[in-house]
Amino acid sequence: MPRPRPRPQARGLAVKLRQYRTQARMSMAQVAQRLDWSQPTLSRIEAGKRPVTPEEVSALLVIYEVTGPPRDELIEMARDSERPEWLAKGVPGVPAQALTLLHYESEATAITYVDVITITGIFQTPAYARAVMLGLGVPPAEIEARVGLRMERQQLLRRANLPTIVSYMDEAALHRKIGNRHTMVEQLEELLKAAEQPGIELRVVPFDQGSHAGMIGTYTLLGFEKTAPIVHAEIVRASVFLDHPDDVRPYANAVASLDASALTNEQSLRLVRESLAAWKRE
Repeated sequence: MPRPRPRPQARGLAVKLRQYRTQARMSMAQVAQRLDWSQPTLSRIEAGKRPVTPEEVSALLVIYEVTGPPRDELIEMARDSERPEWLAKGVPGVPAQALTLLHYESEATAITYVDVITITGIFQTPAYARAVMLGLGVPPAEIEARVGLRMERQQLLRRANLPTIVSYMDEAALHRKIGNRHTMVEQLEELLKAAEQPGIELRVVPFDQGSHAGMIGTYTLLGFEKTAPIVHAEIVRASVFLDHPDDVRPYANAVASLDASALTNEQSLRLVRESLAAWKRE
């Protein structure tokens, strides 16, 4: 029987602990020696495969010299690490959930992105991503780190064993000016380049469909070879991971409904090319 996948919050906690150890420029061996732990124990903690207590997290953060709100956030995550959902409100810096999503994307065999307002994040150019974040009110001092992480997520698109990727977006995303004309031209060219790869399918919901299932919001449905799917949903100033089947099911049903509403991949690519030509003429 396959080992259960770590809960999203446990995985997020593991990612942040590894990040802080790296920032402290310490090896696993050094940390394990300071705490009188075995190195395999620390390795399992950083992989999200071993539960970690608030006391253990506190001990690690003392060594990493992490204090204040970042420390409080991780202690709270340790207390709630086995919950089937993980809601993270806006916090300074790169959110732990964004790092966790990157790791889940690297493990998934099938990924469905649903985005109504903008071009899907994993396909965004740096200029487009910056403009989106400015519009959303992300503090300017945090934007470059978040853009950098978004670019790191795009390494997924260059993998030889690319997961099956389907991206649903509303036609409005092709026409809404984010940044300036040059930003939009560059973005749509990049979208076409990505979407023409084998294994990536672009599905645009046209204006004449009116209301549709994608209007429930921006989310990612991740499927895995041996474990149940999970959802990462974005809301104002927060995001949530869901892995309980009853919570995931409505999102999977919405994808099935979108499949009937959206254009085919070929039709969608044609629409993107038409929109690109219009931006070039502007």
